[in-house]
Amino acid sequence: MRGKLFFGAAAVALLMGAPALAQTDPSADANTTSSVRDGATVDGEINPAGDGDWYRLRVEQGRRYSLTLEGVPNAEGLAVDPVLSVYDAAGNQLAFNDDANGLNSALTYVASQSGDVFVEARAYSEGETGQYRLAVASTELPADDAGNDAGTRSRLNIGRAVNGQLEYEGDVDWYRLSARTGTRYSVTLNGSGDPAVGDTYLRVVDSDGNEIAANDDAEGLNSALQFTVRENTEVFIEASAYANAYTGGYALNVTSERVPDDGLAANRNTRGRITLGQDVNGSLETEGDQDWYRLRLEAGQTYRFALRGEGDTPVGDPLLRVHNAQGEDIAVDDDGGGNLNSYLEFSAPSTGTYFIAAQAFADAYTGNYTLSARAGDIPGDTSTDASLSSAGDYREGNLSPAGDRDWYRIELAQGEGVRVGLNSAEGAADALGDPYLVFYDANGTELLRDDDGGEGLNAWAEFVAPTAGAYYIEARGFGEDAAGRYSLMLVAGEVGDSAEGAEYVQAGFEGRVSTIGAAGDVDWFVLEAIEGRTYRYYVDGWDDGTGNTLADPLLVLYDQQGQEIARDDDGGVGLNSYLTHVPVTGGPYFLAVSSYDGQSTGRYSLRAVDTDVPGHAYTDEILDQAGDERVSRIDIEGDLDSFRVDLEGGVTYTITVSGHGERPLADPFVAVVLEDNSVLGSDDDSGPGRDARLRFTPEQSGSYLIQASGLGGTIGWYQVTIARQ
Repeated sequence: MRGKLFFGAAAVALLMGAPALAQTDPSADANTTSSVRDGATVDGEINPAGDGDWYRLRVEQGRRYSLTLEGVPNAEGLAVDPVLSVYDAAGNQLAFNDDANGLNSALTYVASQSGDVFVEARAYSEGETGQYRLAVASTELPADDAGNDAGTRSRLNIGRAVNGQLEYEGDVDWYRLSARTGTRYSVTLNGSGDPAVGDTYLRVVDSDGNEIAANDDAEGLNSALQFTVRENTEVFIEASAYANAYTGGYALNVTSERVPDDGLAANRNTRGRITLGQDVNGSLETEGDQDWYRLRLEAGQTYRFALRGEGDTPVGDPLLRVHNAQGEDIAVDDDGGGNLNSYLEFSAPSTGTYFIAAQAFADAYTGNYTLSARAGDIPGDTSTDASLSSAGDYREGNLSPAGDRDWYRIELAQGEGVRVGLNSAEGAADALGDPYLVFYDANGTELLRDDDGGEGLNAWAEFVAPTAGAYYIEARGFGEDAAGRYSLMLVAGEVGDSAEGAEYVQAGFEGRVSTIGAAGDVDWFVLEAIEGRTYRYYVDGWDDGTGNTLADPLLVLYDQQGQEIARDDDGGVGLNSYLTHVPVTGGPYFLAVSSYDGQSTGRYSLRAVDTDVPGHAYTDEILDQAGDERVSRIDIEGDLDSFRVDLEGGVTYTITVSGHGERPLADPFVAVVLEDNSVLGSDDDSGPGRDARLRFTPEQSGSYLIQASGLGGTIGWYQVTIARQ
């Protein structure tokens, strides 16, 4: 009974013109059961903080809807700052306003079709709450002087200006124009009359609505553009206002002129020809000009096409396309040739006629070019015609057939550094499984290589040129029969020496191999760490076969503010570095690698592991048998850490596990075991206090496991040391 009475009161309020209170808190999506009607007002409340209220609104095509959303002051006179939006059923935003009248919101929405839309009331700040009032009203749209889609009956004639009106905000006027090839069209759209459109916006689209050209401000706030078409067709000139925010009068005019005929049409009727092994020189005479060249390709064969700006007035940014026999676009490259030039490796899907199109990026440039066509894959030696820019570059390629290798030439100055990542093509069904990266000098002599220095099985390497000249970067797969698609990214410069230039690394992968190239050099890396997770960092001298190994690396760990957290010199095997860290907050942490003496140079590997020390025979923790020590942590009750060490038979070693740091392991325990987990010796409290100390003499030389743990369920930090007696 109460529900019926309450509903009746709300209905009476609507009929009397008073605001209706929302019965329940509306949901924040298209599943809402709340609604608002044309001509009605609804009172609601943003509560709790972050709340959003959606109302269903039935709209009719041909009507303009005015919506207002006002904050209602509370007892203290404070009101929420509301934000008003309109969405379709799929959640696409159709209209939006924040502050139209002070902090209150208002917008006008014209329905393109009849149906339901959704009005959202929300606070500007996620922390705000408060009451609001939502109102909706509509009026019929005035008669339009031109249609707003491809069904328009309005037409433009060359040289005859048209005066029109944008009758309401959001009004768009479309005009038909019969466009012909070989003709350049110039279109202007100016505000005209009283009142005039404040800021015009001009577009040209085809019959499917695809944009051919667009302009906002060419002269003041007026619009102008030029365009050409590839084939005779009808296009549509769209006159509107910027952001659909203005109404008023406009003047629209189109003029045309013939484009010089070079015989190189932008379609299948071109007279242009190119043969494999040939270079042709051409010119883009006007903005939007495209030169198509016909050639025949064989199914399954690989080809290379290059387009370069050449001559006294080179094309500023060439763009290369491949079209099939039907003229359909099937491949494109913009900057694959370095320095904004184009380079494309292409495998023909079938035997037949193809077209290579020379044009400019965004149809925005004119000038001279050279187009070349070559048969075969990217060469796998110094004869390659594929090049990279030392300023930074990106390529996508394909190793085919199995065992293929692609070489890229790069010019470097003495001491110039680059970082190169070779990655499996993401998402491709035929992606290269395990990329492998190799650097060569001008004579083809190998300088360095990397297998898994990137993420996962991807390759990554830093290279610093010892002398000025040409170098070669080889993209290949790990196996001799490797094949598949890859991406190659080159970043200019060495690894940065500060947080701003840090190279990204990820825990759990093979790590990065890099170089300390000069005295005082420091390489910074950044890792996104998770709060409370144990991280282990290794920096080891890397032997690449040239003797250029960093002999004594130093590792320093910094937090997000650049404050030093920890450092290590010889905590790893030999003179290598090792750190364990458990971040108290998640976020970026920085690893700085240098030489201990600040003068030494050489190559090193950096690896991050985001797991505790393994407790089994396959541990990745290795100790030296003479004077080594390692700091780590027992994280949970029953945790066991295993360290592998090679010991000499008949020699006595002292092995100690002691509490360490501010939260030390209270009761350390140490044991020496074999891989089958048989215990050869153990100790609990023979060291100072409750520390463990074991004197152990192996009967024979070999590999042993040292196990560290905490008795009685104790956890905390510890240090394990081994000393040869």
